[in-house]
Amino acid sequence: MPIVEEYIPAARFLESFNGKILIASHENPDGDTIGSACALYLFLKKLGKDVKLGCRDDIPYFLDFLPASREFMKLPTEEEFDLCIVVDAANKERLGVPVRAKKFMRIDHHKGGNFYGEQDLIDAEAPATASVVYYLLSNWRKDLIDTSIATCIYTGLATDTGFYTNSNTKDGALKLASLLVEKYGVDPHYVAVNVRERNPLRRLKLLSKVLDTLELHSGGKVASMYVLKEWLDKLGAGYEDTEGFVNYARGLEGVDVAAFIIEKPEEGVWKISLRSKDKMDVSVICEKFGGGGHRYAAGCKIPHTKSLEEVKRDLLREIEKQMQNQEGLSDKGETS
Repeated sequence: MPIVEEYIPAARFLESFNGKILIASHENPDGDTIGSACALYLFLKKLGKDVKLGCRDDIPYFLDFLPASREFMKLPTEEEFDLCIVVDAANKERLGVPVRAKKFMRIDHHKGGNFYGEQDLIDAEAPATASVVYYLLSNWRKDLIDTSIATCIYTGLATDTGFYTNSNTKDGALKLASLLVEKYGVDPHYVAVNVRERNPLRRLKLLSKVLDTLELHSGGKVASMYVLKEWLDKLGAGYEDTEGFVNYARGLEGVDVAAFIIEKPEEGVWKISLRSKDKMDVSVICEKFGGGGHRYAAGCKIPHTKSLEEVKRDLLREIEKQMQNQEGLSDKGETS
């Protein structure tokens, strides 16, 4: 368990806080932001806090089994809060909409960002924000953690580690998962079935179209795919149906970097998801476009004023630059 002192200031702040609290998940929510938010919400409700959940987008169908997942209010709202706790986001812009709050607090595991406050709780070494939430709660009032809260935490941890296959699956992630199962009664099969085995037919039809766009670049080291808004509309699909598609490109033999481009004309952007295997830090690439993330998983947005071909060209240019820089560093390491 992380050092207690790291979590005491945040716990004391929330313990003594009296006022209206909003726990906000980032736009295009994933399992970590929703699981973390739901766990914290259920815990604070047990303490009698005046707390609500909020998100700009609908909760994905594969997360609607989580306790409190149906309690999310749609953002933005005219309601003003005394405190907004932003979970799993390195900046307020990731909420996708403005939030009216007197104070903001960040609970996160992303490195960098431009959003810091005195009570923030950020652990860039944590495998998921859900694990940060767990250690906050366990160092605060462990007796209040129940199976529902633990299931939310486990789901955030499992999804952000790719069900314990991604590079952030260190011993700490596996130990926490084991603890949540053994001590709190979390059912891993129940979580896995709900998250991974409830695919609607539209998702598989959409995947078929997306796989047809698969291209290899840079001698097979880079793979790209894309999805157009008109395809979603025709199939009655949503953006949540594209979750995990990028991994099909990353899974190709010889591919070091995978790029997945989603057209979002209603927001005026192309949404980019980058994934890498062992060598590349894709967060550096996304930072060039105002985004960010982790070494092996990052994202950004490019204005929709650019064509798809222009977006692919700009992305590939930055990816190739980073690959060359990485190769240069490797050569120096070998000769030093």
